[in-house]
Amino acid sequence: MCSRSVAVFLGLALFASAPVVGVAQLSRAESPPVTPPAVPSVLSTPRAIRLDGRLDEADWALADSITDFHQKEPTEGGTPSVRTVVRLLATPDGLAIGWWCHDDDPASVRRTQLRRDAALRSDDYVSLMIDGLSDKRSAFYFRTNSNGSLWDGDHVNTEDGNEEWDGIWDARTQHTADGWTAEMFIPWATLRYRRDVTSMNMNFRRFLPRTNEELLWRAWRRTEGLRFLERGGTVTGFRDLPRRAIAEFRPYVLGEARPPERRFRDDGSDSVVADGLQRGDIGLDVKIPVTGTLTADVTVRPDFAQSEVDRQIVNLTRFPLFFPERRTFFTEGAAIFAYGREQQTQLFYSRRIGLGSDGTPVTIPLGGRMQGRVGNYQVGLLAVATGGREDARDFVARVKRDVLGRGFIGAMSTLSDRPARPGALNGGVDFNLPFFVGAGRDNFVVSGNAAWNRDSTGGATGAHYRVVVDYPNDHADIVTRFDRVDFGFNPALGFVQQRGIYRWGGSTAITPRPRNARLVRKYEFNLLNYDIVWRLDRAMDNASFTVRPFGVQFQSGDRVEVNAIRRFDAPDVDFEIAPGIAVPAGGYWWNRVEARYVGANVRTWAVEATASTGDFYDGRRSDLAFIGRLRRQPHLEFSLEYERNDVSLPAGSFMTNTVRFRGDFAVSPRLTFTAFAQGDDRSDRAALNARMRWTQSPGSDLYVVWNSVWPTALERSFVVDRPQSGALVVKYVRFFRR
Repeated sequence: MCSRSVAVFLGLALFASAPVVGVAQLSRAESPPVTPPAVPSVLSTPRAIRLDGRLDEADWALADSITDFHQKEPTEGGTPSVRTVVRLLATPDGLAIGWWCHDDDPASVRRTQLRRDAALRSDDYVSLMIDGLSDKRSAFYFRTNSNGSLWDGDHVNTEDGNEEWDGIWDARTQHTADGWTAEMFIPWATLRYRRDVTSMNMNFRRFLPRTNEELLWRAWRRTEGLRFLERGGTVTGFRDLPRRAIAEFRPYVLGEARPPERRFRDDGSDSVVADGLQRGDIGLDVKIPVTGTLTADVTVRPDFAQSEVDRQIVNLTRFPLFFPERRTFFTEGAAIFAYGREQQTQLFYSRRIGLGSDGTPVTIPLGGRMQGRVGNYQVGLLAVATGGREDARDFVARVKRDVLGRGFIGAMSTLSDRPARPGALNGGVDFNLPFFVGAGRDNFVVSGNAAWNRDSTGGATGAHYRVVVDYPNDHADIVTRFDRVDFGFNPALGFVQQRGIYRWGGSTAITPRPRNARLVRKYEFNLLNYDIVWRLDRAMDNASFTVRPFGVQFQSGDRVEVNAIRRFDAPDVDFEIAPGIAVPAGGYWWNRVEARYVGANVRTWAVEATASTGDFYDGRRSDLAFIGRLRRQPHLEFSLEYERNDVSLPAGSFMTNTVRFRGDFAVSPRLTFTAFAQGDDRSDRAALNARMRWTQSPGSDLYVVWNSVWPTALERSFVVDRPQSGALVVKYVRFFRR
């Protein structure tokens, strides 16, 4: 392994030795052709539009046309197989975007998704990026498919976005004899811009699933893309845009009914441990624009009944599981509070607020947040009070200073005051410095952080240090990172997978493209993906080494890969991996092999399957994971997931099975029904989450949610009308501005 690690560093050194382009030059660099493209202008009109997708108002014919799209895939810079036209209108109330999506085969246009915030990747869709501040660091994304479904998000970095952000906007579509049209409308209050704005940084993308073709107006190189804000295009003609509303209000009313909570015995009999209840509640979210670029949010008695439930996961490791945040108050603007490596060493993990250790909600009487930009600074402040058994006051402060084009230098601090850990204070500094190297202007990024914590007033202290060198590009993605985590580093509002360790990890992925690309889009090889953890006394604690000798991505969207895996683990105490079955303390090396197939989303039936087998500690283990999806346009989507772990150890053998089912039925993009059922034989429970969402108008929604949990390991089968626990919630949220 040492020789491979040396090869990784030699490769990085060769890339780093290539000539580096200065950041000041990079931000102004332009792609061919040499002749600068024409700068389009938005057409200002005093008239409102009728949002119906028909694009038949006279103003549309007068607006500038954006037509010079290029392929990002399958041919970089290639001529699109279809014609796309985009036009923009500045109306008194908001920005209107018209799309003419021509198609030689209109009957083949895919339209299977209708649910709000579905990824839409199985369908023909169009996307819009708006960087209203033109700072090339903050942006909103809006996407609609040929059904008129809505998806949106805000910018995190060139590789990731926050898909949990929900803006106030709307869209309609129409199918025509030569393709389809889309009409988006985004109120000015949804966007962020300066008072004297005359232009905005924007980009447009169209995706055709049946040819797996991605078209972009700007940033169409494979090392760029829609999230590469530095290469967006300028749209001019904005003038005298209105000030943002004084405030946005989202009051809600809620009614909830719970059946009695039961404890079941092995023979199927039960006893009531908590009586049923019926209750009502009210709450309020207020958004106040402090400036044109800075927004404050206040929430009073927030409720998250409409949030998706966590997935049941079988944990066959000795490390804690990480569950993503799904509550809207914490997901909106979450990018500013990101610090450290997710799932390993996060200084702030919002699920520490308002959720108990078992994931059950804790009352939040009041919360506040302020975030946005002040000059060259991004700032974020969060303060939340929780009641009940937690009774805490939590504070988070974040600041980033723009440097080097996309880069930043930042600082963050968290303070948690609760009975179990009074005065737990944490802080740190971090940086992200992006460069371009070589004649091809490849991406090269250096980042890192240093963080410290004090467990309580006068308590123990600990630190975490991390540095990352990354070469993320289309033909190769090479990264190496190093961490040190002290024993005492345990931030009260953070997530730390392991403490008292050194960690060295990284990946050397090579993705060449064939000259004849009619069948294969690119090959995927990974010379070494590694994650090695030592205790602070230099003894190895755990390690994982993966080599991908073969992987291929087809032009159709199908993917196939084979991985060879070698792992090590050295638990210092026995740990129970299943009831009554423990892995003894010691050091274990084992080898595994894995094969994976991912089917293209464009098919009516899509399949994803992973199979692996080999050693596991001092025994054997075989795993199987399967996902099948059925999409029937334009109203239905079903998915079935199955995971199986078959483990045989000297201490005993066991098998785990996990099943998940999701069904989506949509009457329209504004009236959808979703059912999510899951169960596993490790926790011996089955759960159902069913939800109806009716969007009366953008931002105003009616939710009906039903949750139930049943035990499954009983001598007598469970009874549907006697769940272990459950709840029926009806919630109405009304949105208005003043």
